[in-house]
Amino acid sequence: MKGDLGNQGDITTDLLFKKDKKTKAVIIAKEEGIIAGIEEVVLLYKKNGLRVSSPLKDGARARKGTKILEIRGSLKSILRVERSALDVLQRMSGIATITDALISKVKGKVAIAPTRKTQWRYLDKKAVFVGGGLTHRLALWDAILIKENHLDIMREQGEKMPLEKAIKKASESPHGNFIEIEVEKKEQALKAAELFSSIRPKKPCLIMLDNFTPRQIKETIRELKKKNAYHAALFEASGGINPQNISSYADTGVDVISMGYLTHSPTILDLTQLIE
Repeated sequence: MKGDLGNQGDITTDLLFKKDKKTKAVIIAKEEGIIAGIEEVVLLYKKNGLRVSSPLKDGARARKGTKILEIRGSLKSILRVERSALDVLQRMSGIATITDALISKVKGKVAIAPTRKTQWRYLDKKAVFVGGGLTHRLALWDAILIKENHLDIMREQGEKMPLEKAIKKASESPHGNFIEIEVEKKEQALKAAELFSSIRPKKPCLIMLDNFTPRQIKETIRELKKKNAYHAALFEASGGINPQNISSYADTGVDVISMGYLTHSPTILDLTQLIE
């Protein structure tokens, strides 16, 4: 809101309404979807001296015409908060809605998570969670995620077995809620699974199959099962996955599908605020 109001405030509202008055406003859904962001928007209105109530909770499915929020108080304050509140509610609800739709599409075969390609970080992650998805790694402090860049730099620094060294160090570290390694080839996935199987870290372990095709993933999973290494870690498919091809990835045997699509270009849920 600070960015929206700047130093001069809502100059249009102040120009047109010299006198303030008490009034009521409602936020209405203009289309069906999963509502997310109610907690955040209620806090926003309350911090601006307004009373607000909602018949819904985050995660509720709204139909066209459903009342999402009722706001009472200063007309000027309601108008000042309107755009910021709608921005939060529409974006989070849009993310929750597409997450819900994709979960229905994969029919429980696999979990769905966002990547860290988010614009609003925790709000975007929460919206995915409200829609039924996982949050994945919340931030750099949350989990150990060994990426190809890490391994390349280790090689440049003279490490002859960067994959082995990285997994060993991650397994010994007290930090992070889980350990994940990004691989780009079947051979790397097999090696990582074998290492996790032999080292047996105390934290959950994941192997991200980055930019693998569904066929490549199936081949990798098949090899892992042959080597009795399939249960050493959870497997995540990531890279280039969208609503058009997600069903193919859901049938590969992975545990999680992560998608930048969920948060880097979501369609907002159409909502409106009306003064009554």
